[in-house]
Amino acid sequence: MKFYADVHRTKKNSERYRITYTIDGTAFKHVDSFSEIPARPGDKLFMDTLPPQHTDGAIELLRRG
Repeated sequence: MKFYADVHRTKKNSERYRITYTIDGTAFKHVDSFSEIPARPGDKLFMDTLPPQHTDGAIELLRRG
């Protein structure tokens, strides 16, 4: 599967970010961390912007496969 992730600032607090992702362009979901994206080994993840706060979560997601 292909995952497309965008990171956006929240409206309530400009220092917090929310991750919006889609799976193969069909289902849109919101999560607070890259570790919550249900990607498995062999899946492809495309990221737009990566704020420093989410670097560790993105690295962990990449380690999963």
